[in-house]
Amino acid sequence: MVGVGLIVLVSAVFWFWHQRLRPVVVAVGVDEPVVNGAVIDPSDRNTADLYLEDHPHSRIRLVDHFNPADPARGPASIAALKRRGVALFVSTQASSHAVPSLPQFADGRALAINVASVSNALSGHKDFFLRIVPDLSSEQRAIAREIDRLPGRRLLVLQDTGNRAYTDPAFRAFAAALAPSGRWRIERRELPIARFKVSQDRHLLAGDFDALYILGGGFVPIIGNLSQLFHSLNPQAPILLTPWARSPQVSGSAGPAAARIRVVSPYPSRRQDPRVDAFLRRFERRFGYTPYAMALGTHQALELLDQAVTQGASSPEGVRRHLLSEPEHNTSFGRIRFDAYGDVQAEYHVFNLADDAPVAAR
Repeated sequence: MVGVGLIVLVSAVFWFWHQRLRPVVVAVGVDEPVVNGAVIDPSDRNTADLYLEDHPHSRIRLVDHFNPADPARGPASIAALKRRGVALFVSTQASSHAVPSLPQFADGRALAINVASVSNALSGHKDFFLRIVPDLSSEQRAIAREIDRLPGRRLLVLQDTGNRAYTDPAFRAFAAALAPSGRWRIERRELPIARFKVSQDRHLLAGDFDALYILGGGFVPIIGNLSQLFHSLNPQAPILLTPWARSPQVSGSAGPAAARIRVVSPYPSRRQDPRVDAFLRRFERRFGYTPYAMALGTHQALELLDQAVTQGASSPEGVRRHLLSEPEHNTSFGRIRFDAYGDVQAEYHVFNLADDAPVAAR
């Protein structure tokens, strides 16, 4: 009997250590190269590759989760990976894709840490869809506060109709946050930003305004061109962008307007935070280009998953329990604290878009 007990004990220990050492597959979002008006780059996957190069003993192994351009295909793209046994996702889905995909993370068979969706339709659910970016209510209040610090009364808002799951509720939240001052007269004009053409849409920027707020994102470079055209008409007027327009492509297409562009973001600029600058320098040396800002969140999401895995949590339930039970989690770019629903709050940073440029380009 002693021999049998010893065999059982040894087997249990072996199984335990096997579980602690076996690879854990994580899917990282990659946009399919069919997104209207966008310059597709591999920022998120390259960020994940860089993370594993810096952490060679990590148990994480990567697969790609291709985000289809059509939001209706988003749930199927996740379900296909779940059928292959993938249970952990670093989700880069925008709100238009994440809202219809939410049921994929309701049954405990998969967990996502999302770095890109701020729709408040995703807030307050006890599911397996966690976010490390605050929802749009917090985001729009921060943008409204910054605009209310500016001089003037006439505000042009260009709202992107290409992602209404984000921009419609975002505009309502923004207008409500700005209303108490009673100073600003908002003129909202709608357009599908990715399909903007100067020849036919120039009139949308016409008028005498004290500031411009471009309510859109997706890192679409044409936002820089819109900013430049507005700047030519109102050269002294500040231009406000959402966190989702913070990218080198937007800055590069803004021309002289870049000096007037301000970004409100949950992540500081590289000039404001040496940790951000050090990461971007390492990335630029390794891959030869500057990633868009969402890469910071992707890095944090991988850190959080790796911390959970190191503590022995590799299932969706185990990872969720670890992330929601700890008061705070340290990451390379600051602390993250989830509420009971897997949502977060954050401090917002305001800076000139040029502050994100590589040092040599300043």
